[in-house]
Amino acid sequence: MKKRCLAILLVLLVALPSVAGETVVLVSNEYVPYVNTASKRQGFLSELVVAAFAEVGVKASIEFRPWRRCAMLVEMGDAFGAFPYAVTEKREEYAWFSDQIWVCRNVFFYLEGRMPKFDYTCLEDMREFSIAGTSGNYYEDIFKKTGLKVDYAPGEASGIRKVWEMRNDLFAEDELVGWNLISRIFPNYKKMFGSTPTPWNVNPQHIMISKKYPGSKGLMERFNQGLKQLRMNGTYDIILSRYMKK
Repeated sequence: MKKRCLAILLVLLVALPSVAGETVVLVSNEYVPYVNTASKRQGFLSELVVAAFAEVGVKASIEFRPWRRCAMLVEMGDAFGAFPYAVTEKREEYAWFSDQIWVCRNVFFYLEGRMPKFDYTCLEDMREFSIAGTSGNYYEDIFKKTGLKVDYAPGEASGIRKVWEMRNDLFAEDELVGWNLISRIFPNYKKMFGSTPTPWNVNPQHIMISKKYPGSKGLMERFNQGLKQLRMNGTYDIILSRYMKK
């Protein structure tokens, strides 16, 4: 009996370091203020995801890829998950989704001098406008089904530049991301831009998690627990306060 207990104890001792040192790889792309690839401040959601995993003893690392590549890596099982992503029927075929990590307000940006005080009514009424969009975004299927004229580019910065150059009437983007882009690219002309007061969509964001990644469902459950703990102990709000103006 003593030998058996000793053997079990040795197995547990060997297993402990691997659990304590468990790591997971996620992918994302620059999406300031949520994800920042060019600053010591990693972005609100980057910090949040890493902190939630740390709460449950998992070290999370983030690699940066174009949005379409992120989705492909998740679908193939080469990455545990990608963030921030919205739920779509197509994505649910190959991925699970974590508990909600944030909610985006999706609006349209425009030049005030060209479309003064413009507001969104319904997507069907947007067919007459030329819209700049980002390829790989969840709204691609929605805009296609609605029959909108959309000019897609791989990065968000291209969209706001197209509006500035009057190549497109509108730019579809998250409210915080769009205004951040304008502040960085056109700091002296911010007042020349406007955004629709009414969002065309209020969009919950998650980690999109590969069904093929080894142990992904268990890791997702642990992440959800860590996220819950961050909300309860106030860390979620502390991280948020570093990025959101009062």
